[in-house]
Amino acid sequence: METSFICTNCILPDTTPGISFDHNGVCNYCLAHQPMKVRGEEKLIEILQSFKTDNKKYDCVVGISGGRDSTYTLWKLVKEYKMKVLALHYKNPFDSEQACLNMQKALKILNVDCITWEFPNDIHRKATRKNLAVWAHNPSSLLIPIVCGYCKTGFGKNLQIARENKIHLYVIGSNPIETPGFKKAGLGGARTYHRISNFPNILAKSIKQIAANPRYLKLNWNMVLKMYLAAGHSSPYLRLRYKDITVIRLFDYIKWDEKKVVSSITNNLGWQKSPEIASPWRFDCRLDYVRRLMYASTVGVTELRDLFSKMIREKQMTREEALQRISKEDVVSQAVVEEILEGLGLKLADLNLRIDRNLLV
Repeated sequence: METSFICTNCILPDTTPGISFDHNGVCNYCLAHQPMKVRGEEKLIEILQSFKTDNKKYDCVVGISGGRDSTYTLWKLVKEYKMKVLALHYKNPFDSEQACLNMQKALKILNVDCITWEFPNDIHRKATRKNLAVWAHNPSSLLIPIVCGYCKTGFGKNLQIARENKIHLYVIGSNPIETPGFKKAGLGGARTYHRISNFPNILAKSIKQIAANPRYLKLNWNMVLKMYLAAGHSSPYLRLRYKDITVIRLFDYIKWDEKKVVSSITNNLGWQKSPEIASPWRFDCRLDYVRRLMYASTVGVTELRDLFSKMIREKQMTREEALQRISKEDVVSQAVVEEILEGLGLKLADLNLRIDRNLLV
């Protein structure tokens, strides 16, 4: 990563939105960090037990992608908590081959049923191409999430499937520290964007973005609205519409630990990361490789660098380990990126990126 200064405690660069440093070179994100707190496994087991039934085929649903955290969540629920799980998988046009293999292997070993669904008429791929082309006209970190619009609208579909199968518990395996802290300086984080108090911020910044790039007016605004209303499990809209379904995150109750997660699914399910990239994180959607370059180009920091910085603060790795890993794991193959973009009818040059050659090989 091309930077002029990096926090002396974590590895966030001075380009990170909202960052500042004290006289020791420690960033405000480190100074404000609050250690992860969990509600406890005892409370988790109590909730799970309340949804166990003898007269129904399934106790809960779990969304899976073949990535590490969703695979671990599935394994944990089935093997350790003895839950009858219905897995749900959105067939993303950017699904990683290795993630699909991981998913198939886990489902077979754990003997779990899975419902796979997709948007019709290749609409996801077509919208992604359009959104990328619009974004590239005037690149901005704030609206990078628009590229993943259709994925972000899919959570409601999973809840609908749960209701259709008379299942009232949805367990999510998302990592509680994977949402970048620097997004709070933009439109808000995953758990804050939808708050009423944040709406004026979203409105003001969105108007400014549209003024700078009027092509956003040509987007599918039905998708944009759904994305805003239903992008997260804590969305008031989803909680109201699906109030008969309880949604919990596994890692709100047991502490997320990367080493434990990876070793558990590797040893028990034969899980593997993708050979396309060194990182075991977020390879399940190959579009993330492109997003890394987009964030690096617009704000000089990637989501993986933010995650590693949080892991340093959580004492899950040292700063030296993080620097070594980021130099290998934040790198993406230009050939792979070009292959992904070719499937969209685009070229790397079309994205109008400032390419960091430390990230693209």
